[in-house]
Amino acid sequence: MLTDFIFDYGGYIAIALLFAFMLLTVPVFVAMGLSAFAAALLLEDPFLAFRSFISIAWQGASIFELVALPLFILTGTIMQRTDAGADLFAVTKAWAGAIPNSLGVATITACGVFAAISGSSIATAATVGLVAIPLLLEEGYGERRAGGFVAGGGTLGIIIPPSIPLILYGVITETSIGQLFIAGVVPGLLMMGLFTLYVLLSRPRVKAPEAQPVAERLATTLRSFGVVLLPVVIILAIYTGVFTPTEVGALSVIYVVLLGWAQGRLTWGKLWQASTVATSTTAMLFMLIVFGQYFAHFLTFEQVPQSIAAAIIENASGIYAVTLMIATYIVLGMFLESAAMLLISIPIFFPVAEQLGFHPIAFGIFAAIAMEIAQISPPIGVNLFTIHGISGISLGRLARGALPFLLIQVAMLYVVYFFPGLVLWLPSLMM
Repeated sequence: MLTDFIFDYGGYIAIALLFAFMLLTVPVFVAMGLSAFAAALLLEDPFLAFRSFISIAWQGASIFELVALPLFILTGTIMQRTDAGADLFAVTKAWAGAIPNSLGVATITACGVFAAISGSSIATAATVGLVAIPLLLEEGYGERRAGGFVAGGGTLGIIIPPSIPLILYGVITETSIGQLFIAGVVPGLLMMGLFTLYVLLSRPRVKAPEAQPVAERLATTLRSFGVVLLPVVIILAIYTGVFTPTEVGALSVIYVVLLGWAQGRLTWGKLWQASTVATSTTAMLFMLIVFGQYFAHFLTFEQVPQSIAAAIIENASGIYAVTLMIATYIVLGMFLESAAMLLISIPIFFPVAEQLGFHPIAFGIFAAIAMEIAQISPPIGVNLFTIHGISGISLGRLARGALPFLLIQVAMLYVVYFFPGLVLWLPSLMM
């Protein structure tokens, strides 16, 4: 009887073990590997289970498209150490001028531009936050708004290309990473516009801004032209099909290294520090990918995603199924880092999305926005911890400040579902 139960519910046993290990604070990548391997031992010969683990782990680590990951991560870490955040913020602040809450608008815009360089939400929030938060506090925005603006704006690093989570999604679902990158442009700009609109309407008590003369704005832009140009080069290179995402990542590294040396801001010591941080971050992500692939393979073999998809479609369809997925993502975001959440959820929800008629590219953007929610969902939201670490603002105030951005992101999930043309338009025009 017990044997029959194990064979019927082996996949669900693996899921139960996964959450049990995470409750015991076992690292997520270890929890994914252990839970799937332990469940496999209950179902088959230990030698076969071990051989399957080695084979799938090797396949997961040898996917060529993953080469883009360390390249874009290294680009972001180099930019962090060459004061790119200060350059971008100076430009956006200059052009925000004397509009209401111009400093808040400049913060969101700087986050959007840096997002198109680093591909990382954490790097975006940390780089812009170091420059923006002291100025926001000085002008009277208060800790809740100052921290919330940067934490919320930092999430743009996940959807505006290049995007590390979209690379992971493309690898898992075998979807074109280049098309996913371009698909993120329109929803990313739309979300940045909605964030800016909220900032404009938030009405904190701040000092009256003074508009800079046009000549001074142009001079500021010219000084930072090399940094501002890079996002345009990245997007156009991918859109025109001249380079693959991996090649664009390599060119980005060369570009930022030459730019840093030309500006006199990059030394061998800083380059070594950036490389060390990029290596450790890449190693963490690769461990998540390798063990996540093994976990997903085991669940698929046990027909868990297919059975969950059938149950959801049978009991809820259309908007109700989408709402259920959104609610699940919000709950998962409270406990899991975005990359781990992606690797766990996509094997389960991708079949559901296919049943709902979601285009794989549109669902990739849907999932990326859900990852954004995870970045600012208490108590685990890593953007909140990042801002807390660099500013000392309490996590409670940061969570309250980021809440409006979280609600905008939830609304964007429905927008992507009801208006997939917003996502698919640019990819359909790619050369």
